[in-house]
Amino acid sequence: MRTALFIIIAAVIAVGVILLIWGLIEACCLKVTRDRLVLGGSSDSSSPETPDLRILYFSDLHKEFCFIPANKIARIISQENASGGIDAVIFGGDIVSHGKHALKALDYFVKIATVCRELHIPFMAVTGNHDAMADPEDLGIFPFDNMDGCIKYLRSRRDGSYIAFAGVKDTGRHERVWYAPPTPSAGLEYKSYILLSHNPDLVLHMPSVPFKVDAMISGHIHGGQIRTPFGLEFKLRHDELPYKGIISGLHEVNGMKLFISKGVGCVFLPLRIGARPEVNVIEVYS
Repeated sequence: MRTALFIIIAAVIAVGVILLIWGLIEACCLKVTRDRLVLGGSSDSSSPETPDLRILYFSDLHKEFCFIPANKIARIISQENASGGIDAVIFGGDIVSHGKHALKALDYFVKIATVCRELHIPFMAVTGNHDAMADPEDLGIFPFDNMDGCIKYLRSRRDGSYIAFAGVKDTGRHERVWYAPPTPSAGLEYKSYILLSHNPDLVLHMPSVPFKVDAMISGHIHGGQIRTPFGLEFKLRHDELPYKGIISGLHEVNGMKLFISKGVGCVFLPLRIGARPEVNVIEVYS
């Protein structure tokens, strides 16, 4: 009896050690995904060879538990720009896990902003739920264009028309407010409107607006971060989309294209299992 108990305990410990090592290794293994965001009347089969825009997106840094160095992301930006051009670099929110310590991640963003500036690439960002506690003055120091409540218009490399990129602020989990997308500039023609929201659940709570939001790009869910049988990792969260089977990648919800990144960092535990960190190269066709 004692021997059997000892074997069981040893097996549990061995499995725990294996999962710990696996989780630490996977949290360090960044991958680059390549996705096509096809909008308007285009389809995957009919979209032209040249995209309107090519953007590089990363989210959920959580600097305290991020094992992906800024130099690696900066190098990916340089490589992707050299191979196919990058029209914008976008950060999707959650600078750190504890918003009051946001400035600890400043150097990380300075390194990325430096390569963007050298390559003349716009660097934009929205805030995440963990950033809601950050001092606004601290956030103002970061070297990106804060898109919370703002719109930028990027020119299509294919036909010179405008594509609107707008952002909404995240208010955090407590006393949640779902902000309406910013209203486009009067009289300015654009062919697509893309919304940047840290939390993809906004697609389920979108306030009524007198214009069409064609797509949304988000992070927040981490792809589950530590995947477990039956999706137990989502029982501890208040997110809605995972219960619909939507946790990462490209989807269509309520007539809107939705892309969700798995992000680059970790929250609560410095581990990832079944959800490798990722940087996303997204080609936009409109």
